[in-house]
Amino acid sequence: MKFSPKRFRKMAKLKLPVLAAAVLGLGFLLGQSTRKGAVPQAEAATTAVPAHHADADEVILYSQLDNPFIPRKEINRQDQACNDMLRGHAMEPKVLADGTKEFDLTASAFTWQLYNTARMTVWGYNQQVPGPLIRLKVGDKVKFVFKNKLPQETTVHWHGLAVPNSEDGVPDITQKPVPPGGSHTYAFTVTSQMVGTHLYHTHFNDSFQMDMGLHGVLIVDPAKRPARPYDVEAIYEMGAFKIAGVDQENVFTLNGKAFPEAPVLDVPQGARVLLRLVNASAENQHVMHLHGYTFKVVALDGNPVERPYQANTVDLEPSQTADIAFTADNPGCWMFHCHILDHMINPGPQGEGNETTPANMGGLMTFIRVLPAGQVKDRYEAAGSLYSSPSCNRDL
Repeated sequence: MKFSPKRFRKMAKLKLPVLAAAVLGLGFLLGQSTRKGAVPQAEAATTAVPAHHADADEVILYSQLDNPFIPRKEINRQDQACNDMLRGHAMEPKVLADGTKEFDLTASAFTWQLYNTARMTVWGYNQQVPGPLIRLKVGDKVKFVFKNKLPQETTVHWHGLAVPNSEDGVPDITQKPVPPGGSHTYAFTVTSQMVGTHLYHTHFNDSFQMDMGLHGVLIVDPAKRPARPYDVEAIYEMGAFKIAGVDQENVFTLNGKAFPEAPVLDVPQGARVLLRLVNASAENQHVMHLHGYTFKVVALDGNPVERPYQANTVDLEPSQTADIAFTADNPGCWMFHCHILDHMINPGPQGEGNETTPANMGGLMTFIRVLPAGQVKDRYEAAGSLYSSPSCNRDL
């Protein structure tokens, strides 16, 4: 269901509490829907709609159950990509005869569901935002065959990796930018300098292209991985978008989804947990806070911290990464969010809220749910669905 701007403004004249309750209820119901399946890229491409076509304070409401622009199967595919990133499921390379690991990366435009009342045409890698997780290890010879299906030139930069200068992805310095319809191959050998949590991203028209979605997470492991010190490893990548024609980032996402669609992480009680955090926002820092726990910051920008320190917030400037660790010994549903509090608000007529009207909560907000081992789920679950979960509100 789609509302025109004129109809939206007319609805806004209704009593605010009634309208807010209706919108919130719709969002939570949609967030709980079960999602399975996939859609071919060709089908996804035909669903694209122009971005930046509404007034800055408007949100275009729609039902993901019958929305003609993003088929249900495509939403399911996007949710699965979001959960794959959370669970650390990396893309599989093709292994060439000489042992080189070859990865295919394609940049293109497609429609993406940011949260259950907002969609936009994004630019992403391999039809997802963030791009697919890339996982390498020291000693790997790697090749990235990059194709540009965007309407603009672009490059790929391997942030934090001391690759040969020719592979650094800086336009008109280390390479010619890749034109629309063109391709470029990046190749290098993975060294010990590269170990850790990093990201890859565009380095052409950077602020615009990154806020369109051209970024992803890259993890490099030692040649011989040590015995697993953690029972659970998970990834949250913070991204940002500009919707409704504004000049500043106004939608913030975890693995491509804003609350109430941001993914929940279930961990078994007693597990040793490592969270890899990546700030892929082009312009904003994020101060990530975990309720119920004091964690240890064990690595920054891929580098182990000589003396891990305890905290319950960690500050990430644009492009920075942090690895944090804790033991899940405090059961419950624990909020995980950015403590720059307007990063927890989705755009809407309520703005940042006032004495009569609450804000439209969203953005960088989800839950880490610590449960008995037998109750842990590894499928995608939208954070908004937990409002009806007995594992979270049993005492309400």
